[in-house]
Amino acid sequence: MIEILPIFTHSPLRNFSYIVYSNRTGEAYVIDPFDAKSILTYTKQFGVKIKGILNTHEHGDHTQGNLELKEETKAIIYGHTNAKDKIPGLDQILKEGDIVFSAEEESLVVWDTPGHTFSHLSFVRKNPNTILGIFSGDTLFNAGVGNCFRGGDPNALYDTIQSRFETLPDTCLLYPGHDYWDNNLKFSCHIDPENEFRNSYKTSLKPFQVSEIGAEKKLNPFFRRNTDSVKDRLTELKESFSDERSVFLTLRRLRDQW
Repeated sequence: MIEILPIFTHSPLRNFSYIVYSNRTGEAYVIDPFDAKSILTYTKQFGVKIKGILNTHEHGDHTQGNLELKEETKAIIYGHTNAKDKIPGLDQILKEGDIVFSAEEESLVVWDTPGHTFSHLSFVRKNPNTILGIFSGDTLFNAGVGNCFRGGDPNALYDTIQSRFETLPDTCLLYPGHDYWDNNLKFSCHIDPENEFRNSYKTSLKPFQVSEIGAEKKLNPFFRRNTDSVKDRLTELKESFSDERSVFLTLRRLRDQW
């Protein structure tokens, strides 16, 4: 099976990188390397060898460890075709449906997930029966979604959330590119005040907690577009909306200003 080692960087960006590896073979892949030295320390500690570097997208806080890791490990760097001139050291293009890593009956499969940028991939961990987890980069966060400031589009982000992430099973684990729990929960309290699930969930929240998609559907205001709590609050704020897409776009605009 595929093992997952999250590596958190205590910086203002609160980055997560991930090492995914096989205990049996020692083969490892790194998702969105931020601090190359920390990643190398952990791979030595766990006795695994980095074969590849998987970039969800082109932004520097997800690629800045690429060249140092490549120099040290000779790993192949993978990314989206639209980022071929933007990702440092990019060797190989990935496309929708590619299998980048397999261990026993589990695999890591590529999804094309535009919105935050138009060069954004997510990596789905699955077995023959179900999807076990998703490495979402800057598309979906705990209690929030990505912004669209640098090469993205909120309409495309809505389509991705609605057509891909909302189809995930409730038991699927979410592995985002950043820990934004604190600010996203504050925004959720502001924009979704009657969410009783959130209020109880917050009391049991642990540092760097990994959430399930089922919890996100009850917690994340961008999933709760059609609830009275969100719509009544938008009306109270004198915001106009007509359907779920317009609610999503309004939430994204308000979160940009938060």
